Amino acid sequence: MTRALLLAVFALAACSSVPASLAEAPAAPAEPAAPAADVPAWRPVDPENLLLIELPTGMVAVELFPEAAPAHAAQIRALVREGFYDMEFFYRVIQGHVAQAGKEFEPELKDVPLLPLEAERAVSADGFTPHGNADLFAPEVGHRSGFAVGREGGQEWLLNCPGALGMARDTAPDTGNAEIFFPLQPRRYLDRNYTIFGRVIAGMDNIDRLPRVDPFTEEEAEALYGEDGPLAYQMSQYRRSMLEYNMIYSARMAADLPEAERPVYEVMNTASANWDALKKSKRDYSGIDAFVAPPINMLDICTLPVPARKVGED
Repeated sequence: MTRALLLAVFALAACSSVPASLAEAPAAPAEPAAPAADVPAWRPVDPENLLLIELPTGMVAVELFPEAAPAHAAQIRALVREGFYDMEFFYRVIQGHVAQAGKEFEPELKDVPLLPLEAERAVSADGFTPHGNADLFAPEVGHRSGFAVGREGGQEWLLNCPGALGMARDTAPDTGNAEIFFPLQPRRYLDRNYTIFGRVIAGMDNIDRLPRVDPFTEEEAEALYGEDGPLAYQMSQYRRSMLEYNMIYSARMAADLPEAERPVYEVMNTASANWDALKKSKRDYSGIDAFVAPPINMLDICTLPVPARKVGED
């Protein structure tokens, strides 16, 4: 089964079962302590963790999170630096699901090292900012360094919110290597099953605007790599014509660009009073006179991405 097909299988199975530990809605967590007043409102993004993807629709800026998935972050940097994704495609863009990119076919991935599953890790609560209300999929959710995370006991994992950067794989947990995906909508049933190792901090609209396209079928893929040379060529040209507007013009690490040309981004500090105030403003709509029914005082963690900004832009 190909990486492209595997996520579709999980999509069909998503609604069929609920983990026993989450069968009953968890009690709302206690309100988190007020943040310290001296925490800076914004933190800079390390250029070594800033991935820039140029698409026909525009630029996408992605912050990697090596703290959560060091092997994945290191491999994506290495692949980007060798030009692995340049002139490749977002070959699977499914409405309401994910946008997936890379080389698509197994023969083109045979020389890329496989990665261990880094979907979750043991980590202390230090540096974790609680979200402040209950969650459907995890006993507790919140943020670490601006990344949405779930927690249970001492285990922590990044969430499949829109714009998260994940690694596709085959059935076995340690078969991911280069095929990346971005959820277009919350796909929380994938949490803890696929490694998430970054998130879009600018340009998610440019991924959203990519034309929708299904991956090649098994039969089409076999024809593409079959012994019939003319047919394989025709299939190759046909596939490229389908993906013309989904091409990755280039993928670069910001650290490799000349400093004068390097974009600089900042992310709102989720340990700051600014983030706390923003969450409260999006959770409480009781002051709107037009509402005839009091809105529930809840905020889904995937509906409020942590803000980021490009330095030097108004």
